[in-house]
Amino acid sequence: MIGVIPKKHEKEIVEEFFQLFKTPWEFYDEDHSYDVVIVTRGVVCKANARLLLIYGSERNQFDCNENIALSPTSGKVFVQCGNVEIPIYGNISALEGVGNPTIRVKGGSTIAGLEVERSRETIFRIGYDLFEEVRFLLSEGQPPENAHIPTLEHHIAMLRGWIVNMRIPLIEIPPAPAGYNFIACLTHDVDFVRIRDHKFDHTMWGFVYRATIGSFLNVLKNRITWSRFFQNWKAALSLPFIYLGICRDIWLQFDKYLEIEKDACSTFFIIPFKKKAGNKLSGRIAKRRASKYDITSIQDIVKNLVKQGHEVGVHGIDAWHNIDLGRKELKRIYQVTGQSDIGIRIHWLCFNDQSCRILEKAGFKYDSTFGYNDTVGYRGGTAQAFRPLEVRHLLELPLHIQDTALFSSGYMNLTDIQAWSLCSKLIENALMYGGVLTILWHQRSIAPERLYGDFYIDLLRYLKENNVWFATGGQAVQWFKKRRDFNFNAIQYVDDNTVTIKYSDSRTGIIPPLMLRIHKRKLPNNDLSHAIHSGTICIDVPLTGEIERLAFSG
Repeated sequence: MIGVIPKKHEKEIVEEFFQLFKTPWEFYDEDHSYDVVIVTRGVVCKANARLLLIYGSERNQFDCNENIALSPTSGKVFVQCGNVEIPIYGNISALEGVGNPTIRVKGGSTIAGLEVERSRETIFRIGYDLFEEVRFLLSEGQPPENAHIPTLEHHIAMLRGWIVNMRIPLIEIPPAPAGYNFIACLTHDVDFVRIRDHKFDHTMWGFVYRATIGSFLNVLKNRITWSRFFQNWKAALSLPFIYLGICRDIWLQFDKYLEIEKDACSTFFIIPFKKKAGNKLSGRIAKRRASKYDITSIQDIVKNLVKQGHEVGVHGIDAWHNIDLGRKELKRIYQVTGQSDIGIRIHWLCFNDQSCRILEKAGFKYDSTFGYNDTVGYRGGTAQAFRPLEVRHLLELPLHIQDTALFSSGYMNLTDIQAWSLCSKLIENALMYGGVLTILWHQRSIAPERLYGDFYIDLLRYLKENNVWFATGGQAVQWFKKRRDFNFNAIQYVDDNTVTIKYSDSRTGIIPPLMLRIHKRKLPNNDLSHAIHSGTICIDVPLTGEIERLAFSG
């Protein structure tokens, strides 16, 4: 059991942290005994624990007793623990004192973490506040230059590694369904439906330029193949016949997605009202946010998507800043789909610090806006669905990979090879940490002039090879809610190799089930990556009842 002594204002973020690191814990009670105690408050209690972790950038009682000097560090700081680098966003101090260095500031000899050995306990003194780091990640989020780093997952792995390395038994519910390595959530923002809706406007002329002159320049630079070049020119030349109704509209790709994703359901975020750019936006291009279609224009398509097992959510316009307008957008989608638990992703990823509270009051079950327009990765530092601060029920399903961020000339402008390398790294992280990998592929992106279809098909194939559970946004959120509702009622170690666990699970009908992970052995070489894999140091067991008696080798 872990006991936590936080600062008063940190209690909410502590509770959320231990929803992400799902292991038995409680706020510290001096009448209880603990294997591990975590402290961020200035006054350090005399905790009778095998492992005491003291976080904070300010000098405290322990530092005075141990003659540890603290020096505040300014600027952008990365710390290293083993072979893992982690950005620190809050205050951090360098430590000077007697002890074994466990964390160093990148690029020098400065120490940010010390291990102090005592006869009955081990103390780790860390020069930053863990929970303030978590608060920053889940509210403001990482800057784009650090998007590739799963920072919050690294923090969890570091803590897990220290506990297991001390040979302290650790039990957790990992963020991966039993029988799968992680969850893959395929999503599609439907910004445009038909190119026929756009005649002699900015959208049409932009398409013509990119399909012709843009394709010509890209083929000369070896950024696209000649095959894609000819497909784009053919599409551009067919525009008059599309407008006359002679040729099929090239942007209408719903059926193609049903074919590509025949073994995997996905989520389509649909515009609720056409010809509305939304409020709270300014600038010359703000009016381009208005769509030429809405859900009433494609009711038959939407109903077929629902019939085929796909999910339809709201591609919000004003819901991010106005409760009443959010309710109208939700009602508009409900009237067509009949689905009651509806999620949302805001068009253009518009968002502010009040958005989650507004969306929850409007009635949405989850949001999937927390991501980047200009890069891919982990804005919140995590691959897990989480509850934003100061909301009660709404979960945030973080967005990780967006097609236009990868390939558009205004953003990363990557080649297929470069994009594959980056996506492969995110999949590698998901295999290591679990969680959900949320992918956004716009409805028209597999059509000319983008032609991102081959890359998407290869990406799905690679995901299938890595044994993922394909879930809609709603299904993924429901699974994470199941995990959040899980409670450890009693844990008893019968002997060194047997443990009995009583637990409560309020959502037993949801498939796939949760998984119990038991860590047992000491980690080699302080390598954090070993702390989150099953195999030689831990075992995984699906949870199917209310009592589990498990035997494992030591």
